[in-house]
Amino acid sequence: MEPKPAPSSTKRLLIAILSTIALADFGLGLNTVVLPLYAKSLGANIITIGLIIASFGLARIFVNIPISIISKKLNAQYIHIGILSIFLGAVGYLLSTSYYQLFLFRFLEGFGSGIINTSSMIILTKRLYKEEKRAKVLSRYMIARRLSMGSAPFLGAVVAYEFSDKAAFLLYALIMAAGVIIAFYNKKFLNGINNINKTSIENNAENVKENIKIKTDKENNALNSGIDKHGNAYIKTADADKNTDKVKNINININYDKNFGMNTRKKYFSLLYNFNFIALCFLTFTFFFSRIGSRRELVPLVGYSIMGLNKADIGLLVSISAVIGVVLTYYSDRVINIMGVKKSIITSFVITAVGVLSFIIFKNLISFGLSIILLSAGGGFSGPARNLYLMDSVDKNRYDEAIGIYRTLSDFGFVLGPFAVGAVFDYFNYINAYSLVAFALIFATVLFGFFAKSYSNKNTPVVTD
Repeated sequence: MEPKPAPSSTKRLLIAILSTIALADFGLGLNTVVLPLYAKSLGANIITIGLIIASFGLARIFVNIPISIISKKLNAQYIHIGILSIFLGAVGYLLSTSYYQLFLFRFLEGFGSGIINTSSMIILTKRLYKEEKRAKVLSRYMIARRLSMGSAPFLGAVVAYEFSDKAAFLLYALIMAAGVIIAFYNKKFLNGINNINKTSIENNAENVKENIKIKTDKENNALNSGIDKHGNAYIKTADADKNTDKVKNINININYDKNFGMNTRKKYFSLLYNFNFIALCFLTFTFFFSRIGSRRELVPLVGYSIMGLNKADIGLLVSISAVIGVVLTYYSDRVINIMGVKKSIITSFVITAVGVLSFIIFKNLISFGLSIILLSAGGGFSGPARNLYLMDSVDKNRYDEAIGIYRTLSDFGFVLGPFAVGAVFDYFNYINAYSLVAFALIFATVLFGFFAKSYSNKNTPVVTD
């Protein structure tokens, strides 16, 4: 039986990861209000602003699967490289003089964010898949990240409002510089955790090998072995020694195959036929589509141009909503324990959709604020639940591949959200843009709710003491 990770070790792992990621999230959060309005001040129109924001997701799409392959093959993590890339993006904003330059710096942010998120998710998923308190651990992980990103917009907006946009970018660069130092300090420890995960997987492989039923065919005395269609090793052997019934030891390296590339591709393609997994990817795609398209683009532009709010007011509203989301994330493990993973996910998306619809219906400042709050509230429930559903819907030996695909397909929302929402806003109006976001959320929720499998609570143990 595989030993459970020690609580102290899990806490140390969380501290090591969050000490870096929380700073990255805080820095990225500083730009929530500042970046689109800064691009507008440089002459960018709404569609161009959407494309600038979308370049973040485009970079993440390019990096997610490659980093999952490299991480598995080289057995290392690259969070320090990710934070360095975000730092370079922050410095670029500080030195920028044209909105054309913002595409590159936003791309660097997305490149770094993709590395950080994929690497940390692989480490945590492998570490926590048998952890009895995994829902609680993930909820605390999400709390720290959302608190960092949620509290930052107000600070960034206030600095930009009281001083200048460049002052907000300077603060961003300084915070990322601290993140780079911490990330390189934690590099050795996090790579050590990767080695522990690898050892655990190898031990599992040995247990599988010992439990394989070996059939003896004394007449044929043949040996057949290989990899089945699921990527698992199998053995069928005969007694090579006719004078004894004992089977000789056969050494198999379950992780090695001369057709490694081919089998890796097969693993990736097999995941595309897993409907439950793909339904989750599409659901998360719409989550990113709505969050980036509305919170990162519609909220600043509508608040500033339509509602007549200043940067500080918008930042305060976004940060208040984020704090509410953090509070709900704190209780998300309890919600999951009561409702189950799938129902928790559906509930969170219903809350988010209601928030968008409320603004479409009433079109006033109160419903605008309510929409922002409900968007964050829905996200507070969904984060840990979606990660748990990922663990349950795929085999643990395919977490690297699954996370690479999951992040890639989901991150298309980062690209299409700002572009599609910005185009609809520019060619029609902001109500139509919000309607597009609402439609995407409702369609994905109905698809997931009616057709995706519901895993039993026994697969998702939650302890809330």
